[in-house]
Amino acid sequence: MTILRTLLVLLALATTAACATSTQLYSPGPSTLGAEPVTDFDRYLESVKAYVDTNLVPVDGFEREQQVQWNLPYRLEPAAGCSSGDRTGILLVHGLSDSPFVFRDLARYLADRCVEVRTLLLQGHGTRPGDMVTASADVWRDQVRHHFVALSQDVDRAFIGGFSLGGALATDYALSETGPRPEGLIAIAPAWQLNGLRDYLWLAPIADVFADFVEKEPELNPVKYESFSFNAGSQIGDVISAAQGRIIQQESIDMPLFLAATEADSVINLEFLVTQFRERFSNSGNAMVIFRDTRTPWPDAQADERIRFLNSYLPDANILEFSHQSLLVAPDNELYGLGAPLQRCLEPNNISLEGCRQLPEEDLWFSAWHDTERPVYTSRLTYNPWFEDLAEAVGTFIQANESREAP
Repeated sequence: MTILRTLLVLLALATTAACATSTQLYSPGPSTLGAEPVTDFDRYLESVKAYVDTNLVPVDGFEREQQVQWNLPYRLEPAAGCSSGDRTGILLVHGLSDSPFVFRDLARYLADRCVEVRTLLLQGHGTRPGDMVTASADVWRDQVRHHFVALSQDVDRAFIGGFSLGGALATDYALSETGPRPEGLIAIAPAWQLNGLRDYLWLAPIADVFADFVEKEPELNPVKYESFSFNAGSQIGDVISAAQGRIIQQESIDMPLFLAATEADSVINLEFLVTQFRERFSNSGNAMVIFRDTRTPWPDAQADERIRFLNSYLPDANILEFSHQSLLVAPDNELYGLGAPLQRCLEPNNISLEGCRQLPEEDLWFSAWHDTERPVYTSRLTYNPWFEDLAEAVGTFIQANESREAP
């Protein structure tokens, strides 16, 4: 697709969207989140709860109050019985259109292993897709910085981590010199470079002049938007550019890094992640986990003893491959786990939602998102059968870097 053709497509979409009737769901709410310094985390939680309660447009099928709670940030203290000595904490930053809910399973795992976990709600998220129309990458960066500064003042060793967009924001902060230095960086499918649209993100601000949304999707998920605004594309492009700049400008990066991704990711460019991990992140204690179909060999040119592979082709569970969204979700998750409300037919591929719901259980397979025909009917995989392995690897990384001597 040429750049001119892409621009024409975006403008056509914008014109169509502009003619559509605006609804409460797709319009900005009465207030927005700012990026004030965090002097009291409990007070921050109270203010965000009031904001979400005011701005949330609930989706059908779930109680409104439950949806408010699911979208809120939280702090998990170390479990009872943990040492009262030096404290370790981590700030986790969620992805684009997502919410802090995505970290619930990992947060519980880490808190049980004596790590204080904090999350935040990025501006524009957790309420309605319309709030993404006015969200700002600069505000996101300020939010991350303020929250990490606050965490570092309350614990002895502070780590930072993120998923997707949040992984890029965490990377941007970790490699900057704008505040306290993290003990290590945990990046889960970080948006260091995108597949597909990475060459066209610069067009999003142009199309944004004509309309707000690329597409207005039915909203079925109470903790993640399906609709995508032009402004969201513009802001994530800003974040990716900044994170890439931080990485590429350094030949050798000593920041301890834990990295995880799936080979079938339809969002993130895995090759770019692997290359940067191998060639720039030089710490010998770094680790990477890749979920992939291990029936095919890994290229010798990308071999690295710090990379571990977990098999993503699990036919006994009707799983062809792992999706971007599945990595941080445990099989018993209340929304995305096995048998949970969103596990089946969330974003089916090449079949309607109703058609997917009518399929016998054995006829539906799970995969990453693909806009192509498959030999079987598939829906996006929502959970990670290897979640315990991933969580244990994150915990091991944190533990190893708790005990390392400062440079």
